[in-house]
Amino acid sequence: MPIKKKRCQICHRWFTPDPRTQHQVCCNSPECRRQHKAAMNKTWRLANPDYDKSRAGKKRIWARVRGYWRHYRQTHPIYAAADNKRRCKACKTRKFSANQAVIARIAVEKLASIRAAVPNPSANQAMIARRVDGIVDYLFLKEASANRKGKDFVVPHGP
Repeated sequence: MPIKKKRCQICHRWFTPDPRTQHQVCCNSPECRRQHKAAMNKTWRLANPDYDKSRAGKKRIWARVRGYWRHYRQTHPIYAAADNKRRCKACKTRKFSANQAVIARIAVEKLASIRAAVPNPSANQAMIARRVDGIVDYLFLKEASANRKGKDFVVPHGP
């Protein structure tokens, strides 16, 4: 019985399927095989989302026991340099986001102290001036944190 030709799902060219398979959907060109395999891997990973999590510990132990990463980094200096840059950037980002949380807390405390300074607004000019000074300090604080770009700075303390 002759084998019927099929149309490749990737490149849409006609091909003769391998007689050993029943459900071949793409031709034997390397690019089509690569794209089909990538699509199948994506589908499988969506259906099995916990697979990597369950194997992560085993892979980490395997790599540590065999000294895999030390050897890999020694034999691949370009990878090691790029990974060092990535880890340095990640560390700076963590520090920056932690500092941002502290700065946000300071800003909230500053605004609370401004509100506490004048519980009942009145025509008292000294109280209004103190409140304006507090708002100006707050604005300087926010501008300094926006312009900081990862550098440490001293937070100005108000009156």
